[in-house]
Amino acid sequence: MQIELKTYSQLTKVERLSLERLYAEAFPPNEITWAHTDLHVLVLEAGEIVSNVEIFERRITVGGVPVHLGGIGGVATLKSWRRRGLAEAALQAAQAYLREPLAVEFGLLICGEPMVHYYAKFGWKLVANELWIQQPQGRVLYHDAPTMVLPVGRSDWPAGEIDLCGLPW
Repeated sequence: MQIELKTYSQLTKVERLSLERLYAEAFPPNEITWAHTDLHVLVLEAGEIVSNVEIFERRITVGGVPVHLGGIGGVATLKSWRRRGLAEAALQAAQAYLREPLAVEFGLLICGEPMVHYYAKFGWKLVANELWIQQPQGRVLYHDAPTMVLPVGRSDWPAGEIDLCGLPW
């Protein structure tokens, strides 16, 4: 297993196609417009991308208070490579990146209900704040999935609604 951190512009054409296949297998189509990834944490086996975690650096507001955070998204592993700890390795690399060099206050991810227990094992905590996202039609309330945070540089998550101040990840 090899782990690499790359921006989208650093990906080769073959790597971009590999990621597209991974996303198509892992995520059902939906109506949401998603943010472009700042950084990919790639897990490679024999040169093939078999798992991925995306990192987004963002300044958001929570209850009107500015928060510097690292968003985690696009956590996916090819079906034939699951249950081998690959996503875990990528997630741990991503969490380390949030600490240094990003030095953010928190990590934030949005996940499906069945994944809450999985992320909790790595220190992520469920928050009950309303989550607002930007979409082409404007600012909308996103209530399709749980929101979790990871204390990185602070432990006191602010109260109030979360505004991602942009597209979700």
